[in-house]
Amino acid sequence: MTKNIVYRILLAVVTLLFSSCSGNVHTSEIKFHPGHYVAVAPFFEISEIKYLDEAAVQGVNKRYFWRTLEPEKGVYDFSSIEEDLEYLDRHDKQLVVFLMDMSYSGKSALPPYLSDYEMHSDGGEFSPVRWHPFFLERFVALGKALGERFDSHPGFEGIAIQESSLGITEEGYKKFGYTPEKYRDTLIDILTILQVSLPNSHVFWYSNFLPDNDEYLYQVADAIEDSGVFMGGPDILPYRRFLSQVSYPMYEDYQNRLTLFCSAQGDSYKHHKNDIRVDEQEPVHEEGYLTMEEIFLFARDSLHVRYLFWDYEYEITEQGQWTYDDAIQVIRKYPAFNNSMGPPGN
Repeated sequence: MTKNIVYRILLAVVTLLFSSCSGNVHTSEIKFHPGHYVAVAPFFEISEIKYLDEAAVQGVNKRYFWRTLEPEKGVYDFSSIEEDLEYLDRHDKQLVVFLMDMSYSGKSALPPYLSDYEMHSDGGEFSPVRWHPFFLERFVALGKALGERFDSHPGFEGIAIQESSLGITEEGYKKFGYTPEKYRDTLIDILTILQVSLPNSHVFWYSNFLPDNDEYLYQVADAIEDSGVFMGGPDILPYRRFLSQVSYPMYEDYQNRLTLFCSAQGDSYKHHKNDIRVDEQEPVHEEGYLTMEEIFLFARDSLHVRYLFWDYEYEITEQGQWTYDDAIQVIRKYPAFNNSMGPPGN
């Protein structure tokens, strides 16, 4: 690992020097606006978000497909981000740009020129081959372009990187030469290089699993400790067994070393004490779903988060599940949390 880390540091320095020579002028203040954010899907009109002007809502975490931001190789279209920033600026809110290189919708998240660098699952999932050198090159190029365009914008909080877990099939393993070591090293490269491209903003790393060796997630976390990258994950599910075994211990271990975040996604609005999700889903617990306040308190007290992303959830699929109307009550009740930790680097 030592040689690899030295290589990444040198690569990051080169990237910084290149950025400095590009003529891009940044503000000197590092943005840091922890608290509650509402998370929305690609193409969702943020003008339709209810309760956006609540004082306790810091901003929006919006997903953007890579194919939308780079329709052709090296040709960037950031108009959707510009429009969202302009709207949020009028409402004094922040924007976290969630980059989607993976898709569960049956359509690729990638630009057409990267179609050879993704795997398809039987369930319609598209997973990127993140450890391939060409993929890495293009991903950090996208991040650099975003940094040059938006890092100096006061409403641009940063970039979120989609979850580390991938739907890799045996065919995909063989075809693309996957090893957990390659993936670990690539994640470190992506995170450190992107953060260099965002000297006044932050990279939000969604960490949950690393195929074939979850322990390597700790090595990634160690490598980004002094970089300014934030660490978190895609789910607040206290009774989901495999999360409590792999992902959640990292929050405890790094609570004083990294700025942490997490997100209440669809499953958080219908989560119960029998929801272990190992081999099969158990029947709903007799006490029903955890309340939104219980979800929040777990994130605040057990995961030690500074940023909390609430999905704008209104699609009721099960009787008794909650919606964002219930989440906003919790946001109002707990407008600030874990502020005693101070800003990153303190």
